Amino acid sequence: MEMVKYVISDNNYSWWIKLYFVIIFTLVLSVAVNLAVGIYNKWDSTPVIIGISSKMTPIDQIPFPAITVCNMNQAKKSKVEHLMPGSVGYAMLQKTCYKETNYSQYMDNHHRNETFPNFILDVSEKCSDLIVSCIFHQQRIPCTDIFRETFVDEGLCCIFNILHPYYLYKFKSPYIRDYTSSDRFADIAVDWDPISGYPQRLPSSYYPRPGVGVGASMGLQIVLNGHVDDYFCSSTNGQGFKVLLYNPIDQPRMKESGLPVMIGHQTSFRIIARNVEAIPSIRNIHRTKRQCIFSDEQELLFYRYYTRRNCEAECDSKFFLRLCSCIPYYLPIIYPNASVCDVFHFECLNHAESQIFDLQSSECKELCLTSCHDLIFFPDAFSTPFSQKDVKAQTNHLMNMSSDYIRQNLAVVNFFHTDNYFRSSVMTSYTGPTEYMASTGGIMSLMIGFSVIFIAEIVYIIFFALTLLLFLMF
Repeated sequence: MEMVKYVISDNNYSWWIKLYFVIIFTLVLSVAVNLAVGIYNKWDSTPVIIGISSKMTPIDQIPFPAITVCNMNQAKKSKVEHLMPGSVGYAMLQKTCYKETNYSQYMDNHHRNETFPNFILDVSEKCSDLIVSCIFHQQRIPCTDIFRETFVDEGLCCIFNILHPYYLYKFKSPYIRDYTSSDRFADIAVDWDPISGYPQRLPSSYYPRPGVGVGASMGLQIVLNGHVDDYFCSSTNGQGFKVLLYNPIDQPRMKESGLPVMIGHQTSFRIIARNVEAIPSIRNIHRTKRQCIFSDEQELLFYRYYTRRNCEAECDSKFFLRLCSCIPYYLPIIYPNASVCDVFHFECLNHAESQIFDLQSSECKELCLTSCHDLIFFPDAFSTPFSQKDVKAQTNHLMNMSSDYIRQNLAVVNFFHTDNYFRSSVMTSYTGPTEYMASTGGIMSLMIGFSVIFIAEIVYIIFFALTLLLFLMF
């Protein structure tokens, strides 16, 4: 830079030498500016990068996955075989079994004391019958003490290690069945979220329960009874169960993400945990740029904690409420006075389900970005069939059952961690003001010897030139 100024201002150099240096300076300046703009564009298009945390996270600092277990049988044969065509119960049964029928005839033939959620509760298999044995952390526990019944998109299912409704929802849903008030239930409900984690002071026994070790013996083992002889209709084309592992503050989606468990098999799910964190400084980057949302940046209507799945579930509730003036029983009741869909809504409900979503719903879900702090579980499943000879009775409950009955009705499922520690993913800004200044400053200094002092020189030259011009004019 100094050389260029010296050559141009020195009259001892010929004009072509001055022109040469002016051309070179212009070319180098254009290259430097182009490189600096490229750095800015890269930062603008990729403001956030995801790296690996330098610290290992122990599994006892995160909850064991929330687990939902469903029987593929949607209705017990003994409960529904007496229902006659034309009755309200028969119409509800057709909806439960995903069968097509004309629901318009039931528009005026509905009894208020016979609601669709109550019908599902009556005809579905209860958790006490579905889950016959539970062992957690090498301790045999009554299954009704650790599983509670809940509604999901495949009917009545059993859920384990979910955050207590008091901490999870803003107001009580009329169709949440909570058995944790039992005198036998020793664990105390505590709050948890991916940012704050567990409270500093914890009782000796609490839930959501954390992981405490690796291997099948330190995880959860359950024995499921499908009661095949009582099958009436399945959510699939076969018999068996579905399970889903997820974050304890999430809305489960069994239809989309449920994993099959076959009857007559022992299935094991090795749990691979992935924790996503974000440094506070990326809050300064707009959410559409960083493509994630902090939990305190967007408040939901029904859930206390923001996650992408919870946000999308509320969008689905708004969709059905807008089209049918009701919300399906398995979706969050986003308004306390909202109606739950019943028989006289089934015709509209079928039409809405076939439409899936409209423009408003699509725009709503586009705003449901992923959480900046999230906990995700990836199950690695493998299964082996029961022995064709004598099946070993793993619990006292099975000792009274024949090997044929066990092979035809039961399934054993294990859930366990394979590692005591894992590394989290950390979202950080691609570059900050200091890094950007260092990068562009390095390029400008390398190309044209640019410095901050040079800016002062430019201001001085411009000011001197203008002063000289005004002096000559007047």
